[in-house]
Amino acid sequence: MTTLVSLVSTTQGRQALWLLFAIALAARLIAAPFFGDLSEGVTIWEYGEQALCAAQTGGDLCLRDSAGNAYVSALMPPLTSYLWLILFNLFGIGEVARAGYVILNILAGAACAPLLTLVARRMRVEPLPAFLAGAMLAFYPTFVAVSTGYHATNFTIFFMLAFALVFLRAGERMDWKSALLGGALAGLSVLTRNELALVAAGAAVLLIWIGRKHLATAVRAAAAFSLGVALVLSPWIARNYVQFDRFIPVGAQAGYNLWIGFGPHARGSGNQLDNDPEARAAAAAIRASVAPGDPPEDRFEPRLQNAFLEDALPAIEQGGLGRIVALTAEKFAVLWLFDWTDPITHSPAYWTPWLIVHALALYGLVLLLRRRVGIDWNAVLLIALFLGVFTFAYSISSVFARYRMHMEPFIFVFASIGAWRLLQRWPAVNPAAPELRT
Repeated sequence: MTTLVSLVSTTQGRQALWLLFAIALAARLIAAPFFGDLSEGVTIWEYGEQALCAAQTGGDLCLRDSAGNAYVSALMPPLTSYLWLILFNLFGIGEVARAGYVILNILAGAACAPLLTLVARRMRVEPLPAFLAGAMLAFYPTFVAVSTGYHATNFTIFFMLAFALVFLRAGERMDWKSALLGGALAGLSVLTRNELALVAAGAAVLLIWIGRKHLATAVRAAAAFSLGVALVLSPWIARNYVQFDRFIPVGAQAGYNLWIGFGPHARGSGNQLDNDPEARAAAAAIRASVAPGDPPEDRFEPRLQNAFLEDALPAIEQGGLGRIVALTAEKFAVLWLFDWTDPITHSPAYWTPWLIVHALALYGLVLLLRRRVGIDWNAVLLIALFLGVFTFAYSISSVFARYRMHMEPFIFVFASIGAWRLLQRWPAVNPAAPELRT
């Protein structure tokens, strides 16, 4: 143990961050042959499907109806869809483009480890626990596995952490340039997940709260932050207005989200809904019931979303408030306690690190609340904003085990505080060892 602490402690500044990146990258490269799949027909999710349709038709992002006809789409946040489209245009529709996405996904996932350490340091977490937080992300099994596939999770977390890092610097300095950059990074994160638009809006208010003693400066910083968000989102919003003649800030999923959240087949877990043959058949029937065609004055996608909305409303009305509360509570439990509905969570490779990390995080939170360790409490407010928005968004729509990953980097910070306090009690740890500077 002394050797390990000495090794980490003497790894200074950028070297520590490069070390984290290297070990995270190595873990993902080792996992890639076991979990990666470049074969034709592999699931590339709706983000990739929007780009695939665009590449096939030579137009903008689109999807296909049940008859195979293309229609203009704003279903999913577009950042990774456009990334897919660039890869398809460069390398064609095939294995090379899929390999390109996996490589970028691995690099983004590996970069999140040192980025989390930087965020923890900006939160005034001590150097060694900050390093441990990055190491947890580097080795955590779900983060390693998801880096070898086609989800957008790593890109969301990368931009989310970059946004948090620059935002915290802007909160310290009330510097409009930092706030503008933070807003731009927040905007990029929004283009990967709809609900992060609420985080961006809350962060602008939080900037004013942080700088309330110098209100004019704080308002200027919040305005610069909001401008950064707007500059990034405005091209997508303008595109959607031209295509759909309506304001669509990120993704157009309201009808479907309500249907999966509280519709006639709604369950506590998205995994339960996805694997229910009756629910899948009902969703397919709704899609088939929408008349084909995508004229500019009567787009297919809004009509599809309205069809899901109309199918959901009777179940919501009949179930009443009690059903809404029960479903929300079950989704909250799946999100914050344990997703017992997903077979992947039954594996020791999932629940063992889950149990250890969350126990350490609870201990770390107790230490913080009892003021046994120092932290920037403005940063805690930002974390609470992230966690609150994710909890709200998933509790009213649908929850999958992987959705926890958007929250877990912050849980790792608290877990690292708890872990380091336990390690300090280990007799072999030398408290006089030189500190790690990151």
